[in-house]
Amino acid sequence: MITIADIASIANAICGLLAIFLILNGNNIASAQLLLLAVVFDCIDGTLARKFNTHSIGSFGETIDSLADMISFGVAPAIILYMISNSYWIIIPSIIIVVCGLLRLTRYNTIIEYQDEPTKTFLGLPIPVTSTLLAALILAGITNIYILIILLMIVSILMVSEVKYPKVKNKKIITIAAIVIILCIIPHINGILYLVPSYLLIIGVLIYIFAILFGNFESTQLNEKRQPTTRQKRPSLYKDE
Repeated sequence: MITIADIASIANAICGLLAIFLILNGNNIASAQLLLLAVVFDCIDGTLARKFNTHSIGSFGETIDSLADMISFGVAPAIILYMISNSYWIIIPSIIIVVCGLLRLTRYNTIIEYQDEPTKTFLGLPIPVTSTLLAALILAGITNIYILIILLMIVSILMVSEVKYPKVKNKKIITIAAIVIILCIIPHINGILYLVPSYLLIIGVLIYIFAILFGNFESTQLNEKRQPTTRQKRPSLYKDE
């Protein structure tokens, strides 16, 4: 039942688990790099399935992918956030991250059962953004707990929102993003380059999050203004009126 794409999903889960082990041992940098490596494996599993024309039996592929995502992009960020702060009250935002991630993946799996063909958008922010943003912030040395909480809470809320985020298909953008992530993952390269790859990754992720969010908000406001408002007659309480 296991295909080459499923192996990539398993590698994603392993990276998330190792990231948890490393943060428990106090190795923040390596833990963040493994989160990004999990993102890489998550991105290539679909490509591998199309490349080798392999499809799992039934919903096996979708299920293993979602379970792996829950480990690497739900549980791992929550534990990493808790370990960075080392405060008991951080349990609350950590729980929110896990719950929103769980709901996001469950909704996604429910929706794709009724889709006949692939769509061009995600309903809600994709869950890998959680680990991508957190890892980039750690690698850039931005570990202020309040900044991390604010950003991750925004990401968590947007994951379960109805905001439509586009699936990036532009090859140039994908190539640039891949190069930046690889530079962040390779040991010591990020430091030699004065943390530039990490900052570029943070900027890219924030642009994706907020540019689309504000774009959706503006288009919604514009559509509401264009729609004519019709006043409906208030129903009477008396039958004979």
